[in-house]
Amino acid sequence: MHERKRRPAVRPPLSPLEIGIEIVALASVALSIYLTVQAWATLPARIPGHFGLAGQPDAYSNRSDLLFYPIFSVIAYIFITLLSCFTRFFNYPWAITEENAARQYRLARGLINWLKLLLIWMLLYGEWLTIEVATQQATGPGALVFIGLLLCMLLSTAVYIVAARRAR
Repeated sequence: MHERKRRPAVRPPLSPLEIGIEIVALASVALSIYLTVQAWATLPARIPGHFGLAGQPDAYSNRSDLLFYPIFSVIAYIFITLLSCFTRFFNYPWAITEENAARQYRLARGLINWLKLLLIWMLLYGEWLTIEVATQQATGPGALVFIGLLLCMLLSTAVYIVAARRAR
């Protein structure tokens, strides 16, 4: 912890890409809230609460459980956005110096915010799918979307590690 306190207190400005990610993430949270409000009156009392590997609902829950999607999206957005302000205190696999601090902090902040966006998209897709199945407009989840988002998370992390290693 002592090393972290001695790290340079650099605050690199947001890049245009980071600003774009923030706008899309915030719009996705707003869309989650909108979907819940729009679908509420048409939802049955019981909605799918879990999907099995075959893509069919195998557990049901109360309609009020749909509120967890927008609530968790808002909480995740706020928490991860605040977390991304403290890149100086993150764990890094190499030394942070005056020369590389701005680059390392920017890369770490970019990764965190990109993962935030992917998490919000996963929640948004889960919410949309739950609404579609509950209102009988779809039969089950396209697992490929979830797998694709998870692979994007892994790929993003790998790209970050390579870029951060080069920026040492």
